[in-house]
Amino acid sequence: RLKSGLDWSWRTLFSGSVLASLFLVGSAIYCFGIGRDRYTSVSEFVIKQPMPPSATGSVLLGGSAMSTSVLSSLEDGRYLQTYLKSSDVKQNVFPDPAVFKAKYAPVAPDEWSGLPSDAVEQNQLAFFQRQLEVIPQEMSGAIVLSTNAYTPQDAFDLNQSLLNQAQLFVNEVNQSISADQRLFAEKQVAFAKDRLKKASDQLEAFQDKYGQLNPEEEQQATTSFINNLESRLVDLKVEEASLRRQYRDPDAPEVAFVADQVLELERQIQEERDKAVGPGGRDLNKLANQASRLQSDVEFARDSLSSAMTAADNSRMESQRQLKFIVMLSKPQVAAAPDDSWRWKAFLSCIGSVIVIWGVGGFMLSAVNRD
Repeated sequence: RLKSGLDWSWRTLFSGSVLASLFLVGSAIYCFGIGRDRYTSVSEFVIKQPMPPSATGSVLLGGSAMSTSVLSSLEDGRYLQTYLKSSDVKQNVFPDPAVFKAKYAPVAPDEWSGLPSDAVEQNQLAFFQRQLEVIPQEMSGAIVLSTNAYTPQDAFDLNQSLLNQAQLFVNEVNQSISADQRLFAEKQVAFAKDRLKKASDQLEAFQDKYGQLNPEEEQQATTSFINNLESRLVDLKVEEASLRRQYRDPDAPEVAFVADQVLELERQIQEERDKAVGPGGRDLNKLANQASRLQSDVEFARDSLSSAMTAADNSRMESQRQLKFIVMLSKPQVAAAPDDSWRWKAFLSCIGSVIVIWGVGGFMLSAVNRD
């Protein structure tokens, strides 16, 4: 029984070896013989700003500014990495799906590589994504764009089209951000102008109604005038009291004359007070408060307009400073020879698969023999 088990194991291993050999031979024939040539076009660029961030302008040798620029380019590169593989970019590069299918259609004798004619949109997008690579370089901030196709010209055209899409993406993002900032600043300036106009109109209407007066100064003048009258009243009352002590007759002409002056002065003081703050008079206290409030509104609106205009100008300058553009480090070229790296990668993948299957199979056979 043990012998029969060993014979079965050896026969199984021999059959597996034959199958593995046939598989590797077939893989080698396909990878190095039947498989269609692939061509690669590579370009390299970096996304830069006209000026480095102002916060890092004073750093020695500009090291910090350079690292900030690298980080900014890496961030933009990650956005491009996602954007260039989107369905929108595929639609922009290949507006006609028939052209895309024709460029990457399978060709005999290699019927396994390429895009089938009946591929749905999802499969087309997945195939499109496999034809390009966007790799941001961590150290330099450069972005490497690689495109693959079955002809040198198709690989070059795809790379050039994707570069155009990247340029449009960077410009669109910059323009949209600048437009939003400019629109917000313009709205703030218009709002401040409208508020200043309303405050000025209210102050002008107040001045037209009450004349070109300064209620605060008029109130101070009225208060000073009343204070002088009250001081005069005190003097007259003192004089009246002195005269009453001098003359025993309270109706004496001298006493009556001063007493009449006292009464007239008291009446005049009360009348001036009524004119100044009484409900039937000008009510200078209320007018002074109202004039002060209107003046404060005008000053505040004027300061707000000045601040809004300054902020709008700063926003315009900042948006110009933050504009980005693509600097080409290496333009794409039409490939002079096919890229054979995929052949070795595919064949080595087949060898690795055989090794894994062989190891798992050997382990299972050993477990069976132990049982």
